[in-house]
Amino acid sequence: MKNKIIIILLICFISCKADKHQTNIKREVKIIKKENDTVFIDDYAKDTLKKLTYNLKNNYKLILFPAWDENEKVIKLRLINDKTDNTYLLNDWFDNRYRKRYSNIDFQNYFVLHSNGGGTSNTYFWLYDKETGKESLTGIQLDFNLKNELILYLDEDDQYKTYLYDVNSKKKIEIVIPYKKIEKYNCVHYQNLYKTIYLTLS
Repeated sequence: MKNKIIIILLICFISCKADKHQTNIKREVKIIKKENDTVFIDDYAKDTLKKLTYNLKNNYKLILFPAWDENEKVIKLRLINDKTDNTYLLNDWFDNRYRKRYSNIDFQNYFVLHSNGGGTSNTYFWLYDKETGKESLTGIQLDFNLKNELILYLDEDDQYKTYLYDVNSKKKIEIVIPYKKIEKYNCVHYQNLYKTIYLTLS
């Protein structure tokens, strides 16, 4: 019995003498966990925003979660794989209407987030590098080809021209569509003709 008491006291003594660095590590883990458990309530849509986790190709895990940053509501992005675990600031403000969402557009080394721009008729996309977490491309989405890793989109900053973007080579080709000739038909008199363009590559 005395031996058991001595062992217990020894363990307690060692624990109390743990260095300051170990204490800091535990505190950091606790803060990260608290951020991931944060839930925001959207007053406009009467909806909640909480941590969302997705499994991506190349053994990556994507986590989108709300957090507090100096008393400001922000949205963060976390990418985890076998070798790295990095967290990035996705939005430095919170408005659920403009929130970027993941919709299963996943390439080998990149992934896509979407937003409808706060209720506009267009859907915007952002292409992110899994390794660096950096944004590589953005525009108004038309279509995606996951097999060939291609994106068909409109460039809002380039007179709304249509481009085909190769995710692997990072090259884009302008696609010239004769809208004026097509719009003479009654079935396509509406101004959203570009939304009927799709990628059908095999």
